[in-house]
Amino acid sequence: MVFQWYVRASIHVSLCLIALVGFTSAVFDSEVSAAYYLALFFGSIAGYNTIKYGLESGRYLGLLARERRFVMVLSALSLGMGCYFLIQLPPGVWLLFLLAGFITALYAVPLKPGGVNLRSYGFLKVMLVALVWTILSVWAPLWGLENLNSWDAGVESFQRVLWVFLLMLPFEIRDMKSDPPQMKSIPQRFGLRATRYIAWGIAVLFALATGMKDAPAVGEYEVKIIVALLMGLTIAFATEKQHRYYAAFWVEGIPLAALGLLLWFQH
Repeated sequence: MVFQWYVRASIHVSLCLIALVGFTSAVFDSEVSAAYYLALFFGSIAGYNTIKYGLESGRYLGLLARERRFVMVLSALSLGMGCYFLIQLPPGVWLLFLLAGFITALYAVPLKPGGVNLRSYGFLKVMLVALVWTILSVWAPLWGLENLNSWDAGVESFQRVLWVFLLMLPFEIRDMKSDPPQMKSIPQRFGLRATRYIAWGIAVLFALATGMKDAPAVGEYEVKIIVALLMGLTIAFATEKQHRYYAAFWVEGIPLAALGLLLWFQH
């Protein structure tokens, strides 16, 4: 029960986002404030639960009333805590949070009658989520950093988009039958086999892009090669009838494993 709600209440996905911030910090040898980690952790719990159990509530009709109340209370408390820690951060970081929030709203809030939003367009949906995660896990943590190598930051941003893109594909595969056909998600458009080939191509590009950096961090090559292999394999084994926690726990846990590996290489 505890594990179930750890995943359902978006705590796991929020920790994965935090792990990517830690990954950025380790790669650039930069210190990220505790207030940023906490603002992002609580804010992402509130944001994900709002989308999952509010705007996309049709997917979670099986939840009992008391379970919904638990999620609502947790989300409200998380929103308050997120705002409390956010106001302790520089105004530039606020703007990046607002930008991420605006893109998330475009992703989730219906823009046309009939509930049509940008999430209804498969490829665009994936790219918007990848952009939001890149803003929050690369741009905002590096905001105001002195002596930042902007080229390396750009390469890291490019790799982060690819990484999040790959993280989403097992979910796209899982939902390819339940998503409406007009969404034309990547698996719906290209089929399962072609999606796996695309994933391997992106994974290879993700790993090779590290060579474009002027000053890669200690262990960065090794860890990103391992991440590329893990992402390729998890997508290769992803199916429409996958275990309920295959994508939501194991795949989303890859950033946590990557951070642990990088810290191990660096110490």
